[in-house]
Amino acid sequence: MKKFIYLLPVFAMLFTSCLDDDNDDSTFDYSTWRKLNDEYVTKMENLTDDNGEKVYTKVTQDWAPKDFVLIKWHNDRTLTEKNLVPLSNSTVNIKYEMEDVEGKELDNSYSLTVNGDSIYQSQPNQNILGMWIAMTTLHEGDSVTLVIPSESGYGLLERDPVKPFSTLIYHMKLTKVVKYDK
Repeated sequence: MKKFIYLLPVFAMLFTSCLDDDNDDSTFDYSTWRKLNDEYVTKMENLTDDNGEKVYTKVTQDWAPKDFVLIKWHNDRTLTEKNLVPLSNSTVNIKYEMEDVEGKELDNSYSLTVNGDSIYQSQPNQNILGMWIAMTTLHEGDSVTLVIPSESGYGLLERDPVKPFSTLIYHMKLTKVVKYDK
């Protein structure tokens, strides 16, 4: 009987490791996932409308010349062109939904309750590089679809539920520049 008691921890470890096999991502093919995400960015970068005009604008910043985002505006930009554009250390309010290239929702601001209105509040420089680039490009009131290549997002890092090499797609509105710092 004493031998059996000593074997209990071994059996417990074997049993729990078998339970974890269903959640094991060690067989996930990251090279295929990366290729799918890279192809999506290229497709969106080259996407044109019926008039042959590019749908997305490729945006870079001088302070990050190797990184870029693709932005598709949904509003009339002439109506927001005189509104504030946040600086890196400004405080902004945005509403967003984030998904991957397969349309799986990864995150959103609708569970947040700053001012009771599903607002995500932060400074652009407190976000991933792609968000920082986008936030310092948009005018207050702009509504966009934003494509962030993995290199301007989390790259090869995994941040549950975001897989490594994931291109991120945001549906986002810059609702307010709360604090404009110079």
